[in-house]
Amino acid sequence: MAGFPYDLVIFDCDGTLVDSEYLHNKLNSDVLISLGLDDYTTEKCIADFAGSSWVDIKKEIMVRHQVDVPQALIDARIPKTLTMMDGNINIIESALDFVQFTHEHCKIAVGSNGEPPTVLKSLQLQGFMDYFDSAHIYTKEDVKNGKPAPDLYLHVADQMEVAPSRCLVIEDSHTGAKAGIAAGMDVYGFVGVSHDVSGQTKKLQDVGVNDIFSDFIHMRAQLDI
Repeated sequence: MAGFPYDLVIFDCDGTLVDSEYLHNKLNSDVLISLGLDDYTTEKCIADFAGSSWVDIKKEIMVRHQVDVPQALIDARIPKTLTMMDGNINIIESALDFVQFTHEHCKIAVGSNGEPPTVLKSLQLQGFMDYFDSAHIYTKEDVKNGKPAPDLYLHVADQMEVAPSRCLVIEDSHTGAKAGIAAGMDVYGFVGVSHDVSGQTKKLQDVGVNDIFSDFIHMRAQLDI
């Protein structure tokens, strides 16, 4: 499309392309409760840690409670997650259509704080791999510092040979939105599957995203000029 405003759209995965935040945070809750931190229900984990990597969650738990989270417990989440993903990840309405739309008009990539096996399986389960080149799926494992540091999004832009100023990031969490803004990119917030729309909206507004959408239909209308 002539005049399409970006050369690269970078999608977060969990909570943006796939409705998987509940599953991931249920397993996060299980880890923390096993350490005696019974207040960390699934809902609290979503509120406190949505979009965060376990590197940052582990640091935060140490600061708050002086409790170390053994790496073995964190690593054990991955096979559990892969097993539970079938039937426990929901389609986000119009997400696939929006990905197809952006794919037709610019480069697209994924930049996720998730683990590579779970990110890839999420995208495969929902049919996104028809549009994403597997080489263009990036995770926290590709950089020293995950979100909210800008490293991951800057790495994606560098690998895709696009200037940050010509990139649009789609994010559901304020953690990821901070990363995109710090990278010098435009950021759209997505609250379409949030368990606390008003709270998430305020967090995204406070970070300073360019716009916030509750569905991909309106996001497409914003770009379809």
